[in-house]
Amino acid sequence: MDERVEKAFEVVNYMATLSNQRRIIAEEYHQQLVYYTNGATFKVTPDLISFTKTILDLGKVSDIGFIDSNNMPVLIPDVKEFFKNITTIYFEAINEYASKYGKIRSKRKVEDIINL
Repeated sequence: MDERVEKAFEVVNYMATLSNQRRIIAEEYHQQLVYYTNGATFKVTPDLISFTKTILDLGKVSDIGFIDSNNMPVLIPDVKEFFKNITTIYFEAINEYASKYGKIRSKRKVEDIINL
C-alpha cells in the first residue's frame, strides 16, 4: 500500500478513536450528574446549583418546592443538605471529566487512547 494512503488511514483511525473516546467520557460525565432524592430525579447543573443557593440566601431552608428533571414537583425537606449533595456531585463529576479529557488529549496513538 502506498505510504501516503497508509498514513491517511492512521490519521483517520486516530481521529475516529479520539472522537469516540471523547463521546464516551462525556456520556459518563452526564450520567454522574444525575441525582435522585425524595422520588425525584435532578440533573445537576450550574443553574440548579445557583437556584438552590438563591433559595438559601433568601433564608428558605426547609420544605421548598423544586421541579425535577421530569417536570414533576417535589418538596425538598432540607435545602442545605440538598445544596451540599448537588455541589459535591457536580464538582466530583467535573473534576473526573477534566482529568479523563486531559489524559485523552495527551495521547498520540490509537493504542494509548484505547488503553485509558
